[in-house]
Amino acid sequence: MISWIIIAILVLAAFIVLKTNHFKHRVWVVLLVLLALFLYASLTFINAKNDLDLNSTKGVFDSAKIYLGWLANGFKNLKSITGNAIKMDWTSTDESFLNKTLIISERK
Repeated sequence: MISWIIIAILVLAAFIVLKTNHFKHRVWVVLLVLLALFLYASLTFINAKNDLDLNSTKGVFDSAKIYLGWLANGFKNLKSITGNAIKMDWTSTDESFLNKTLIISERK
């Protein structure tokens, strides 16, 4: 319940700032709110999976290692997905797929 309250406060604060500042400031505020929401959501997710201890110094350092490892693994996965997408042949056409699609659409 408290997490929804925090998210609502962040969104409300962003809305108020967006109504009062110039466009240049709006972009930064939106980016900062999105970054805060990402950090909050990801820390909540990591805490739920690993039961982090943030009450001691050792626990905070261990939690930071787990979180940074999670982020590094996410970037590694993103790099792999991007590399595989670049290696794909995007120029070839599969006429059999087009023929099947046309036959199915004609039946309807």
